[in-house]
Amino acid sequence: MKIQVLAEREHKIETDVKEIRKTFFCELCNKQYKLAMEFEAHLSSYDHNHRKRFKEMREMHGSSRDDRQKREQQRQEREMAKFTQMAANKKQQEQQTPEETGNIPTPSMVRTATALADQDQRKTLKFGFSAKGGSSKVTTLVNKSVKKPKVTVASVFSNESDEE
Repeated sequence: MKIQVLAEREHKIETDVKEIRKTFFCELCNKQYKLAMEFEAHLSSYDHNHRKRFKEMREMHGSSRDDRQKREQQRQEREMAKFTQMAANKKQQEQQTPEETGNIPTPSMVRTATALADQDQRKTLKFGFSAKGGSSKVTTLVNKSVKKPKVTVASVFSNESDEE
């Protein structure tokens, strides 16, 4: 019985000590202090006040972060819908093309058609500083087949000695 009474006393003392120490516990910083002076010094410290301001800032701007995430998710969904629509259109176009012509395109025909489409896109997108056209094989073939006539342009700065 004495052991049980001693155990109860120790348990009561431990709970009282924990209760007293709770008064010197900073939940924001998750720090425990033994003395009231230490706790008061902590409350006026830069670390505590910085954490306090940071928590307030997160609470104020937390909704904008959620809104930003929602907008980003909606944008991704729209992009995915656009890609699936493009894929469906392409599949539908591929199905219509064999039915209309009666010919089944071979993979090499499809590759050349896509190569020509890519070439047309490159022509419209090409820019640079070189006087020559592109260095790709496709553009050199095009350049050989289509010759541009040379046009002489009179220069404002012409000098008779330059012509010799």
